[in-house]
Order: sequence, then structure tokens, then C-alpha cells
Amino acid sequence: MKRKILKPIILTALFFLFLIPAVSQKGNGSIYASSEDSIQCGRDLSSYRGFFMLKLYEDAYYTWWKAFKNCPASSERMYLDGVTMYRSFIEAAPEGPEREGLIDTLMLVYDQRIENFGKEGNVLGRKGRDLLTYRSEDMDEVQKAYKMLKKSVEIQGKKSQDAVILLYMTSGIALKNEGRIDDNQVMEDYFSVIVILDQLEGRSSRWAKTRASIDEMMLNENILTCEVLDDYFKPQFEQNKNDITFLKKVITFYTTTGCDRTETYVTASENLYRIEPGPESAHNLAILFITRNDFQKAALYLKEAVQGENINPETKAEWYYELAVVSNANKNFCEAIGYAREAIQLKSDYGKAYVALGDAFIASRDNLGDDFQKRTAFWAAVDKYKKAISVDPSLAGETNKKLNIYSRQYPHSEDVFFLDMKDGDSYLVEGCINENTTVRSRK
Repeated sequence: MKRKILKPIILTALFFLFLIPAVSQKGNGSIYASSEDSIQCGRDLSSYRGFFMLKLYEDAYYTWWKAFKNCPASSERMYLDGVTMYRSFIEAAPEGPEREGLIDTLMLVYDQRIENFGKEGNVLGRKGRDLLTYRSEDMDEVQKAYKMLKKSVEIQGKKSQDAVILLYMTSGIALKNEGRIDDNQVMEDYFSVIVILDQLEGRSSRWAKTRASIDEMMLNENILTCEVLDDYFKPQFEQNKNDITFLKKVITFYTTTGCDRTETYVTASENLYRIEPGPESAHNLAILFITRNDFQKAALYLKEAVQGENINPETKAEWYYELAVVSNANKNFCEAIGYAREAIQLKSDYGKAYVALGDAFIASRDNLGDDFQKRTAFWAAVDKYKKAISVDPSLAGETNKKLNIYSRQYPHSEDVFFLDMKDGDSYLVEGCINENTTVRSRK
């Protein structure tokens, strides 16, 4: 079943690889001992080539084979033409020993090309491709092709063809599904090709499509899961916990797969920040802990973030706003008031910061004294909510709800009268609010 799932992807990769032209060159080697033999070699090459150009492969074969056998280093083009002919012969042959013999000879053509002209990485990619084309139902042969493709990618690196990379991964997944390699090996393969694809990002849309295809396969096969990532990285973590390259690798792959809420990811992020501190990374950690409802740690990293240098004022205002909200959640109300004011000082039209300031006023009211004094916090808060709407009308919906609710919490008119005040008088709300406002009463 699994092989059937992967087969269309393998065929697509093979199609792309067939489109990739090969570069040929002539060599000057020959096993002929005399000039007469050398002349014969040249004649054989010329003879087969004439028939080959007319696609008369049966007629070309005899003199091609003589050149292949007797002067193997005379022409690299001979090997390219040989591959073309043998593919034609294989596709025309019925299933059986004859066809299998043709496939074996095709593999020999690739081997002899490497022996005489090198370019092992490139040729192995093509050899592995053809082996998968003609023997994809035989898992022993798939395993051989996988090893060829693996070596090709290791040698070629970012010079690898996109289809070779794709075939390398599809054959590995097929082997994993048959129990021939484990999840960790597939993960190793995946990480190695992603490093290559990252270097090629932006050069062509083909690379983006290759990356997307590989990621989709890994996800569909349930290989690229948080559990598998943990199984792969956790055994390595203690030894590499101070290795910047390793930590960045962990963070990248956990982020890519949506596993950026796991303990491994969090630990890697904190370790990297300890080694390479900076305001941006501190802020990223803070957001991470906010999503985990760990507001104490979020506040810690936000405080470090806002202390960074050369931060855009608008960005810093946003970070102070976040710090105000987090501090309010931690019941550090006076700190929340201070951070909201910092945000407003940096960005005077920051409506959400005014709302956060109003919320912190109300949350801190228990520090003000008796019931009347506590209710004066609502005066100051309503002032901030109205200011928020004036600078950012998009906040009107939710903020007007707060205005309606909190205006009902003003002191009673008789309490205002008893304290020798009247509506409209100036009033200083004390404590860490420390805000001038006006007296308002409810009936």
C-alpha cells in the first residue's frame, strides 16, 4: 500500500530528471596498442554515431559495443548514447530474463562511465534514477538505488538535481515503510536535503516545489511529527545543549513542523538566548511563554527585550504594551501602569496601550483605601478608554462596553456630596495611579 502511495511522486521525479540534459566530453584514452587500432576505434565511434543520429539503434549497436568494449576512454558521448539505446531496448523488451539482462548492462554502462570519466555524483544520480524506473517493485533494488542516490546527494551537495533529491527521499520513505531503515535515518536524510534546499532557496521555483513535495511526503507518512522530532533530538540534546548550530537546527525544524510549543523547543530557544542574547530573541521567547500561559517567564523576557539598544520606537512601544498586559496578568498592577505609560510615551496614538492603562488602573484600585477611594479608579480608567477611542476608533466596540460597565461603578451622588465635592471638580487619584481626573457620580 505504501509503495503505491509513493509511486506517483517517484514517477514525477523521474519525469523531471529525464528533462535534464547531460554534458559530454571526449577523452583520449584507448586500449589499442597501435595507430591502426586507434583508427579502428575512431571508425567504430563514427559508424555507430551515424546510425544513432538516425535513431537506428539496432544498427548502431554492433559498432557501439565494439567501441564500448575496446576503447572505453575514447568518448564520454558514447556512454550517453548507450544509455539512450539501452533505455529504448528495455522499454521494447517483454518482462523476463532478456529485459533483466538489458537492465544489468545499462547499469554497467553507468559504472564504466564513472571508471573512465569520473563525475561519480552526477552519474550515480542517473544510475539510481534508472534502477528505480525499471525495478521499483523489487525492494532489494530500491535499496541499491537509495544508496546510489544518497551518495550522489552527498557528493553533489547544492549541485544536486532537484529530481535526484526528491527520488532520494521517496526511496528512503519506501524503505522505511518496508522496515528496512528506521525513522531516524529518514530524519537524517531529510535534514541533509533541507540544508541543501535552504541554500538554493530563491534560485528557481523548482526548488520551492521540491521542498514542498518532500515536506508533504514527510507529513503524510507521519514522519515529521513532534514525537518523531523528540525521539530524534532528545538523545542528542545533553551533549549539544551549548552548540549554537545544533540549537538553531532544533529551533528551525520544530518551527517548520508546528512543534514550537514542545519542551524541547522551549529548552533549545532558552539555551540559544543564553548563548546569543538579543532583544529580538528575548521577545520571541516572551511570545512563546505567553502562548503557554507562563506569564512570569514572559514578563522576564519582555523586560530584557525592552532594554535592548537600537530598537525602533514603535516596536519598543508594542513590547511595552505587551509587558503591561502580562504584568497585569501577573497581578503586578503598578508595574503594568508604568509599562503602559512607557508605551504611550513612545507612541502617543497607541489606542491599545490606553486601554491597557485603564485596565491596570481598575485592577490596582484595592490599593487606594476605602470604598470611595477605590471607586475613583473608575474615573481615571474611563478617561483612558475614551482617549483610546479618540486615537483609534477601531477599538470603539469593545471599549464602549467597558465604558458602559465601569461608569456604573462611580461613587453614589450622596457619597460625593458627603465629602463636600460635586461633579466636575478636579481630583487626584492617588497610589501608583497618580492621575488627575474629574469627579463624577451615579444616581
